[in-house]
Amino acid sequence: MGQSPQEVLVIGIGAVSLAAFILAGFCQLVRVGRVWRALLVPGVFLAAYFMAYGKVPSFPPVGAVNKIFYIALLGAVLGLIVDLANKPRLSSCLLALQPVAAALYIGEARLRAAPIEVLGAAAAGFAAMWLLRRHMSVSTGEEGMRRTLVLAIAALGFAPIALLGASSASLQLCLIFAFAVLATLVWNLRNDDYAFSTSSYLGGAGGMIAVVYAVTLITRKSDLIALAVLSLIFLVPALSDRLPRVATRKGKVVRLFAFALFCAVPALCATAIAILSYGSSFPI
Repeated sequence: MGQSPQEVLVIGIGAVSLAAFILAGFCQLVRVGRVWRALLVPGVFLAAYFMAYGKVPSFPPVGAVNKIFYIALLGAVLGLIVDLANKPRLSSCLLALQPVAAALYIGEARLRAAPIEVLGAAAAGFAAMWLLRRHMSVSTGEEGMRRTLVLAIAALGFAPIALLGASSASLQLCLIFAFAVLATLVWNLRNDDYAFSTSSYLGGAGGMIAVVYAVTLITRKSDLIALAVLSLIFLVPALSDRLPRVATRKGKVVRLFAFALFCAVPALCATAIAILSYGSSFPI
């Protein structure tokens, strides 16, 4: 007997999360350098893609879904090179260009028919990346972990929007990616040298932005109100710095937990909107 979609999803989440947890622990034990540890996030994204779609797409990729994998892979490679070369200006340039280039690449079929939609998506992706990399008033390690939490919780929030947008595979990718990334954080809760570098931005965040592009630009069935509410999660870091109960609590673990709860608010609101928009037939 074949496995149900729910069983496949649970197996995918469990397998990738366990592998990510073990790999993160290994990196801690052997004291792998920050630049290499930053590859965990894009590595998890690529693994989640493989589990969701069951393949590595052929090259050159045909179709928006196949392009997602190579956008993330190229981002991870370029990010690693930039981090190894220690070129912060080049890193900033790539982080600004990637969301725009990805929107044009994925939405090229829509450029003639609806150029405003593609440009609007590019602008939204650029804003999300810019807000994600905004300086936070915490230590470097905690700052990286907060960025990872924003990315993981945003992926959880986008999962039902992707399902509503007629993309069950994107739902699986988002859930597998989110839980596996959160699994890597367990080893780093007391680590003051957590790495979220250029490869994490370009390969992890850039990959997730590409998923959003594919669902919104190609299927064109996304709930834009839910997506707009979810996008408020990228404002959470700036807002949390102004909330003493989040920013000044004693203990990094407690602060991170409070921050995660704060991030969950727009994600939960977006999920509620998506479910209500779908109606009683929402496939839960």
